[in-house]
Amino acid sequence: MKYYSTRHLSTEKASLSFGDVLFSPGYSKDGGLYVPEEIPKLGNEELVEWKDLSYRGIVKKILRLYTSPSELTDDDIEDLVSSSFQDFENPDEVVNMQQLEPNVFVAELFRGPTLAFKDLSLNILSKLLEFYLKKEKERRLTILVATSGDTGPAAAHSVANLKNLDLVLLYPLNRVSNVQELQMLTMDAPNIHVVAGEGTSDDLDVPVKELFCDTDYAVANHLGSLNSIQWGRVVLQTAHYIYVYLKCCSRIGRPVTIVVPTGAAGNVAAGVIVQTMGFPIKLVCSVTVNDIVARAHQNGDFSIVDVVQASLAPAMDIQAPYNVERVMYLASGGDSDAVRQAMDQFEKCGRTILPAVLLDALRRAISESVAVNDQQITDAIQKCYQRYHYVVCPHTATALHYVFNRITTSSRKGSEKAEEEEEVLVCLATAAPAKFADTIQSALVGVNPTNRRLEQMKMLHESNPRPAKHTLRRGDDWNAQLRQIIADI
Repeated sequence: MKYYSTRHLSTEKASLSFGDVLFSPGYSKDGGLYVPEEIPKLGNEELVEWKDLSYRGIVKKILRLYTSPSELTDDDIEDLVSSSFQDFENPDEVVNMQQLEPNVFVAELFRGPTLAFKDLSLNILSKLLEFYLKKEKERRLTILVATSGDTGPAAAHSVANLKNLDLVLLYPLNRVSNVQELQMLTMDAPNIHVVAGEGTSDDLDVPVKELFCDTDYAVANHLGSLNSIQWGRVVLQTAHYIYVYLKCCSRIGRPVTIVVPTGAAGNVAAGVIVQTMGFPIKLVCSVTVNDIVARAHQNGDFSIVDVVQASLAPAMDIQAPYNVERVMYLASGGDSDAVRQAMDQFEKCGRTILPAVLLDALRRAISESVAVNDQQITDAIQKCYQRYHYVVCPHTATALHYVFNRITTSSRKGSEKAEEEEEVLVCLATAAPAKFADTIQSALVGVNPTNRRLEQMKMLHESNPRPAKHTLRRGDDWNAQLRQIIADI
């Protein structure tokens, strides 16, 4: 399996290995994102064979499909995966399926150490990085991560204390939850360098991308990424889609609709890969009032607005969802020319109207999209608790808002078709409610979601409060400041 850019020339052949892409700055030289030369297709017989696989078993299959045996042997994959998820709530069942209705489920993807779905992929990705670093002992890596909330803590936890690896972690001041901030500030490891920025996560992405796209600098300083620009993270996220499908489908071959809380679109990009592999899943994107993904999907308006609004679901407050590029590439069958032209226009002007070939592809990959405001998030949290005595985080509530509307619409139509009756709806629960206790307490009087890990973290912070190591002030040269931070490591 070889890799190249989403913006590759039609005459260009894929030449990069999985390891090359794993240790790349994330963006290719032309500004695109890395993708494989082809997506492996599975027939119905193979899907049936996968039916009873554990989560670990699925991850092993994924790694075998997307890596070369000369890089990772079967024994290497076995060792890597078998040692993973040890710090999860239940290492043998890392995803819990909560059934709300006969055909409505919530996939709890937040049972990892930082209580967010990012733990699932980063737990494996960190072990892959460690494996390659041990194999090439002279190699070093400096990872840059700009987070909107959940990637930061998961990235820090996954690579803490790894040799020959440093993490420069940027987060937006006053735009993450208190818990998310404390998860980063209480990370006590010499290779973790936390940076607070006076802006949005999109603002922080700008200097990070500038450093990544300065190819000479990125190579000389061994820059890498754990954001969802990183192919390794996206491909590992395919595992939870496959697991969810196999757990919830009435029989292999029947479709399952998966509702995805969407920010930078890395999660939904993984879902599109799974579609392309042959799994019959329908994808629905739920977004906040920062609705660029919904606008792009509904009318082709891929444009940045002047202000990123702070919502109750901060990890989704993104106006430059870079993985839409991967989604368009994959859904269009690899139309790199159309993707390159659209993204060049978007990066130059901050907006573009998607051409028909990409808009049609986006609509084939994503069945529906819905923008959800704060009141609707609150209403969904309340309705879920009233109906099922079940608490969800505000990000998951955006998906449930869609599901509740779908249930209402279906009940009005009545049971017209047996096929409609069998539709299975799954919400991806991307974070634990306890990470957003203030929002939950405001929505549900008397309900205080707690978690043992978070209580221990709060006690640690109270006994030894620590600010971020560095702060990027609005108006300063963030590019130069980041270069200095990296130089000082």
